[in-house]
Amino acid sequence: MNSLLDAVASRVDELGVVLGAHAGGIELLELAGGTARIRYTGMCTGCPLRPLTTVSTVRPALLELDGLESVEIEGSRISAEAEARLAAAFARTASRGQYASS
Repeated sequence: MNSLLDAVASRVDELGVVLGAHAGGIELLELAGGTARIRYTGMCTGCPLRPLTTVSTVRPALLELDGLESVEIEGSRISAEAEARLAAAFARTASRGQYASS
């Protein structure tokens, strides 16, 4: 079996548990080369916070896997440029500890 495929599928399952807390989910559609193509399911399909979930949780969790180079989201509703701005804003906020518990 393909070890990258196994690792990506396992990570998608882990993310699905988290998203399931919001009645949503995620599924792996395809792994081609170093690119994973995924789709949100359930309540995540129409969630307006889906881009934030992508940049803060889904994409980082998948890209930390050795051998995975990119993640494509089926049905993404924002441009790559807008997503990059959102990711940069999230990174700045997270680095300042905005969401750290007291």
